[in-house]
Amino acid sequence: MKCAYCDQVLTCEACGTDYQAPTPEAYESIQACEEAVLCPTCEAILICRWCKTPYDGRLADSEADEASGL
Repeated sequence: MKCAYCDQVLTCEACGTDYQAPTPEAYESIQACEEAVLCPTCEAILICRWCKTPYDGRLADSEADEASGL
């Protein structure tokens, strides 16, 4: 699958494994960055090897804060 931010193949920075979402629902959740995603191989929080974006669920919170003026 591709990174939601840089459009490169989503590869775990920690172990170098290409991430594949287990279900279509998980894929949608990952693209929306609604919750933390762990690499199934090394169990670290998934961070894109290319753009260094962490899939830790915080981006969705930050965007909500910006929209509410916080």
